[in-house]
Amino acid sequence: MKKIYYSVILSLAFSLFSCSDFLDRESLSELSNGNFWNTEADATKALVGCYDALQSEGSLGFCWPGGNTCSLRELEFATDNGYFAWIPWVGPDVITTNTMSPTAAVTKAVWNASYAGIARCNNVIEKVPQMLENGKIGEEAGTRIVCEAKFIRALFYNHLTSLYRDVPKVFNVLTTETSQVPKSQKSEIVADIIKDLKDITAEGMLPVTADRGRATRGAALGLLTRVYLYNEMYKEAADAALQVINLSQYEIDPNYSTLFTEAGGASKEIVFAIRFKNTDQQNGEGGFLAYNYGYPMEWQLPYPNLANDFYCKDGKPITSSGIYDPDDDSTRDPRLTYTLMTKNGDTYDGKVSDAWWSWNSPFQLFMRKYQNQPTTWAADNQDMYVIRYADVLLMRAEALAKQNTGKDEIMSMVNQVRQRADVMMPKVEDAEGSNLSYDQLLDVVKHERRVELALEGTRYFDLMRWKEMDKAYERCRADGGAGSHIFDSSKGYVWPIPQSELDNNRALVQAPEWGGK
Repeated sequence: MKKIYYSVILSLAFSLFSCSDFLDRESLSELSNGNFWNTEADATKALVGCYDALQSEGSLGFCWPGGNTCSLRELEFATDNGYFAWIPWVGPDVITTNTMSPTAAVTKAVWNASYAGIARCNNVIEKVPQMLENGKIGEEAGTRIVCEAKFIRALFYNHLTSLYRDVPKVFNVLTTETSQVPKSQKSEIVADIIKDLKDITAEGMLPVTADRGRATRGAALGLLTRVYLYNEMYKEAADAALQVINLSQYEIDPNYSTLFTEAGGASKEIVFAIRFKNTDQQNGEGGFLAYNYGYPMEWQLPYPNLANDFYCKDGKPITSSGIYDPDDDSTRDPRLTYTLMTKNGDTYDGKVSDAWWSWNSPFQLFMRKYQNQPTTWAADNQDMYVIRYADVLLMRAEALAKQNTGKDEIMSMVNQVRQRADVMMPKVEDAEGSNLSYDQLLDVVKHERRVELALEGTRYFDLMRWKEMDKAYERCRADGGAGSHIFDSSKGYVWPIPQSELDNNRALVQAPEWGGK
């Protein structure tokens, strides 16, 4: 299968991009809107620009420390899972110190990256049907390209509505005359992206299988599941997840230990991932993480309360297990050492430095997940996983628990995640018990989401939608965490619209929590 990689080759008025191996084409630097949109290759190049937008700062790409911004995955380090060591240079600092404002760099970065990506998608969604009408592209190829653009646009809007709530709904190519767009209600936008996702998962729209990095029917159904779940539409979320399961295209990978490596990107557990190519971080797309030579990631660090939440091999928390040994990680859920590096004999690139560990991580914890070794500066082909099959199973389990139905199936899906070959943690009925209430089962699912998906970018969104950020920050303070970790529930669950956007778009009104109407 061809690989799909993204790299910028030009910026036209409508921001077109190309990539290696997805399509090898001549430079577009001489093209204009007038002589573009004539062939399938043109439409494909424009689509690659939509995928490329997912790699930007403020979306799901790499973010240089020092600019007070972050990627959406890096919001993980504004939760109880971890922190940024280089305060105050990094974006989440304004979140954890309760100093978020409309002028904060992070809120502007996420907003701008999202709408830049949406603009590219709108171009494709508008122009390719015109190509179909004029016979410039085949029906199958044109339909698929439009569906992929709608998938990416829905992904951007799910991020926006999860953070800012009510935002401008821009489903068309804007002109100077139409650029002043007011906010739409979150419910209206969610209804529209649900319709798009349902449309593109119909028979004959998106393929069931595709080159790595391209959206499939399973990816769209997985995103639909997430949109439903994030918006408390639990029956619909459970049904959409079941459709993913019934495709019989995905499975739990037996090896968690190798899943987050370059080779792991080919696993049947990956429902949708963003592809990255090994290039210099400053002059190309690079990766979504950066490394120091010979040492682990030093500015995105885990908290002890995350490490402590990995149970012992008897299925019990460390506070009640009879086998817990703080100096022996072999007694713990194997996902602990597949996810984190600890002080208990861990090495990096074949060596260990006590001075490095104590100076760069006061808690003596580092990320292992996604950290390919040996390392060079941000140079690997590691994919960034957006949706995994384990997440789909846990989303269905959560949706069922919220409906007070399906106890046996809830436990079965959690057990599937727990009992991959190199993890083999005890089943729910053997560890927590078989006579659990639905509230207790929901707690089991929430715990499983934390340890299974740790440091992958889901934690911030989970805590926000569960309205549990205040409890999470209590755990950070108990750890003696970096930053004050103060959460103001009166406005912390909604991000402010960037002031620069309010200045440029007079039709916009700030969120009520931040002084608007």
